[in-house]
This record gives sequence, structure tokens and C-alpha cells, in this order.
Amino acid sequence: MLVSEKGFFIAGAGGVLGETTAADGSGAPTIPKRPNGEYDFAALTAKMTEIKKAFPEESKTILGADAKVTYEILVRTMDACRENPMVQVEGKPMTLFFDVSLTVM
Repeated sequence: MLVSEKGFFIAGAGGVLGETTAADGSGAPTIPKRPNGEYDFAALTAKMTEIKKAFPEESKTILGADAKVTYEILVRTMDACRENPMVQVEGKPMTLFFDVSLTVM
């Protein structure tokens, strides 16, 4: 996954999610920023929940960010990928991708 000034690009071994996305981040993001310019963390968590349901045994995610993305946004992105508090599993928030690796962009 890449966090850019445009929004979130979500990719896997099979390609980048979204109709017009490009692996280099030059296309439209999988989850664009909201019209007010804020990142859509709720949409990110929803998409990661969808991916987790398709790949329930997977726990890893690789996260990269543009140089202009702040540390706060990076941490909030990791939190959005880690669990879904809106979906309860045995009385606890659904665990998503808790094994995060950071990559240099």
C-alpha cells in the first residue's frame, strides 16, 4: 500500500486495486482523499476488511508513503489497517493486518 498526497493506493501481487490506478502512483488512487482534502480512513478500513475476508490467514502489509505525507497520517494509516472496531469478533474488534513493514519510497 502507498499513501500519497492523492490518497491510498492498495496493491497486491496481482496488481493495483482500482480501474485507473498505476503501480507508480501516477494514476487515480484506490481510495482518493475526500473532497475536503482529508484522508478517508473509514474507507481504508472497510477496504482492508474486504481484503481480510478474502485472505483470512494473511496478517502482513507493506506500507510506503510519499515524502510529503506526515508521520501522523502514516500512524493513522497503520491503525486503519490494523483492526476494524465496527466489526466485532468474539467481543473484540476484528483484527486485520497487524504485521506492518515500512518501505522507503
